[in-house]
Amino acid sequence: MAMEDVLDGVRRIIHKWVNTISPITEDVIVGTSQVKLRAVHRFAEGDQVMLKNANIYETGKIIQSVDTDTKIVTLDNPILNSWTVTEGTQLIKTINELFVQGIYMGEPEVIPRYPAICVNGISRSSEWMSLEFTKERFEIEITIFVKESTHEAGYRFLMNLTDMIQKGLKRNLVPLVNDYDVLALVEDINNDDIIITIENTTVFQINNRILIEDKYQSEEHWIKAVYPIDNPSNGVRVHLANPVCGDFSASDTSIILARRFVFNSWPANIEYGKIHKGELLRAAKISWFAEEAEKQWSRYGEMKLN
Repeated sequence: MAMEDVLDGVRRIIHKWVNTISPITEDVIVGTSQVKLRAVHRFAEGDQVMLKNANIYETGKIIQSVDTDTKIVTLDNPILNSWTVTEGTQLIKTINELFVQGIYMGEPEVIPRYPAICVNGISRSSEWMSLEFTKERFEIEITIFVKESTHEAGYRFLMNLTDMIQKGLKRNLVPLVNDYDVLALVEDINNDDIIITIENTTVFQINNRILIEDKYQSEEHWIKAVYPIDNPSNGVRVHLANPVCGDFSASDTSIILARRFVFNSWPANIEYGKIHKGELLRAAKISWFAEEAEKQWSRYGEMKLN
């Protein structure tokens, strides 16, 4: 596995956690403090959020509680506007009422807007685990840049954004990295479905790990059985080990079949400080690592152990 694949996987996790968005599924009236969402898995107590549609937005809201069963988020103060599903209203995670402006691979000399995040490969090492496998270790540095403002405001902003990223990394101990197959969902999935219909393919096997993923949520599942159906052009039935927790539309859902896995990943260390990059910035660095077992194929004619 190349370092590039790991960097892409880490950037994917960060993007999901700092740009968390979920549409409302029921209209919201003035004065209520509860919002029902399509997905709540990446929202947590204490998160700062805003309500937004194509025309207006409402900020200054803090999540008081998240009910994962009903998918209802309770806010710390009453909502001031009416919000409807037909207007495309969304609940959006913010940090100090700002959005992350860019997540870069490497660290460009000039970053046009802040806050910004850079993901850098630091090192790769290898050591033998057995006669056929090596342990490949990847070390990555994630740097968060925010503009200096007042001392306390800038420092709190940096800490909140850094905490959000490390929380996402801790929740994804087996990050998705290349290589993997992306397949189509043929029929909509309803909450508690345990048999789903996927694009017809021969790549599935019993005990394969798959991800069911759309723009707003992702679930990990294991395949218990695969059933052929009368018309192969309509897909294949896949029996999951556990029911699906949520609704997924065939129009915007991908089925991801992972083929390689890293293990033992962790954001091991965080450093806070300041840096000059054209102007004075506050910065934090998260040191993250992951390991992978890699098979080393013996070739005919090589020296054997006696």
